[in-house]
Amino acid sequence: MNDYDLFTHIEQKIDASKFDEVSTEGVSDLSTLVRRKLQIDKDIEDAEQHLKNLKFQATKISTEDIPALMQKMGANKLGVDDHEVKIVPFVHARISEENKDKAHGFIRSVGEGDIIKNEVTVNFSAGQDNEAGAFVDELRSQGKDPNQKTYVHHSKLKAWVKDRISKGESIDMDLFSVFTGNEAKITRK
Repeated sequence: MNDYDLFTHIEQKIDASKFDEVSTEGVSDLSTLVRRKLQIDKDIEDAEQHLKNLKFQATKISTEDIPALMQKMGANKLGVDDHEVKIVPFVHARISEENKDKAHGFIRSVGEGDIIKNEVTVNFSAGQDNEAGAFVDELRSQGKDPNQKTYVHHSKLKAWVKDRISKGESIDMDLFSVFTGNEAKITRK
C-alpha cells in the first residue's frame, strides 16, 4: 500500500461527525490523563536515577569505606550489633571487544580454551524447522550464513582470573580489565 492509498483508506475510516460528540469535558479528561502519564514517566526516571545513586553509595561503602576503616582498626572480621562484618578480597574482570581476540588467544595458549564458549546461530523463517537441525556447512551450501560468537561468561572469567592470581600465574591485568580489592560482607549472626 503506497502513501496515497493509506491516506485514502484512513480518510474513509474517519467519521467527521464524531468530532461533534467530543465534549470539552472529554478533552479536559484526556489532557489530565496525558499530564498524569508524563508525570509518572518522569517519576519513574527520577526513581531509577535515585536507585542508581543508592547502589553507587552502597558499593562505595562496602568496597572502600568499611575496608579502609577496618584496616585502620587492624581487623578483618568484627561483630556489629547482630551482624558479622568480614573483609574478603574480590576480583572483577572483563574482556573488551577490542581485546577479545588477544585475550582468547592467551587463554588458549595456556591450555584453558575450554572456558571459551562458542555459539553458532542461524536465523530461519517460519516453516524451516527441518533445516534448523542441519550442519553449518550444509547451511552455507544452501546460501545461509550462520552467525558465530565466542565469549567467556563473566562469572567463569572472574573465577578463572581469581584462580590464576591466587596461584601466582601470569596474567595481563589490562588485557582482561582486572580490578581487585577488598569488600565488606555483612551477614546476620
